[in-house]
Amino acid sequence: MCNLGKAWNLSREGMKACNEGDFEKAENNLKTAIQMSQCKSKKIHRATLHNNLAVVLQMSGKVEDAVSAYDLAIGFLNPDHKGQAALIDRIASKRDELKRKIAA
Repeated sequence: MCNLGKAWNLSREGMKACNEGDFEKAENNLKTAIQMSQCKSKKIHRATLHNNLAVVLQMSGKVEDAVSAYDLAIGFLNPDHKGQAALIDRIASKRDELKRKIAA
């Protein structure tokens, strides 16, 4: 199924649920949004959805899953694009902090 508009609505609802502490709903909404965005979305959009999922996973204590989601987000970005390179740095910083916590 491909419906980018619905995917963004689910993403917003998911982040709202996360802010309200309903991590299960947030995770489900974001995973559905990611599936819906596969066919038409730009890579930056997919990176955003994976980054949002990583935040939800991190907040719900699923740290290793969050690291994987951050890696996926980074993989959709172009390091040669100035704005995306800065975004890669920010996401990588969050991911690396989580990796240090896992190793500790």
